[in-house]
Amino acid sequence: RRLLGARHADRIIVTTGNLVPRKGHDVVLQALATLQTELPDVTYLIIGGGPHRSELERLATALGVRERVVFAGQASDADLPALYALADVFVMASRFREEVNDVEGFGIVYLEASACGKPVIGGRSGGIPEAIVEYETGLLVDPADFHDVARSIARVLTDPELARRLGRQGQERVVRDFAWARVADRVEAALASLAAPGKE
Repeated sequence: RRLLGARHADRIIVTTGNLVPRKGHDVVLQALATLQTELPDVTYLIIGGGPHRSELERLATALGVRERVVFAGQASDADLPALYALADVFVMASRFREEVNDVEGFGIVYLEASACGKPVIGGRSGGIPEAIVEYETGLLVDPADFHDVARSIARVLTDPELARRLGRQGQERVVRDFAWARVADRVEAALASLAAPGKE
């Protein structure tokens, strides 16, 4: 209630990350605008700060969705689990900005959302397909096509069983494959392999 006010009972889309063009917040805003009739009870919670904020606020106003968008600003690591818990779906439609060679790497935020049991939607670019197993932990979208983003958001928000399955499987994958002990084992094995006789 403190963060979302009158919209606290809505279905919530969450994005966490710096407010920079690569992250695709603008595409999610455009998707939100197309969903207003079909899903009037959806609010977009944007967590993070950065140079793109004023432009995003202007876009939200121009699209007629400003009252459905909450700019929460920066959040501490300690607050992130509670913020992810507000989400019905985590969305970050990151894209490759070829003109400035700007691309998303692995995308740890998708794993953070998955760890909290949330279904995730990400742009099919950079390292994101390694963070999201399509149809198992989340959905991949064309980050240049807000209609594709809107369809995927609507699919998750209107199919509770799909949302639960993606969230559960995503959480299981994070625990199984990305716990620090498991990562340390893989690093140790890789180093041992490099140190083996005959390796240069």
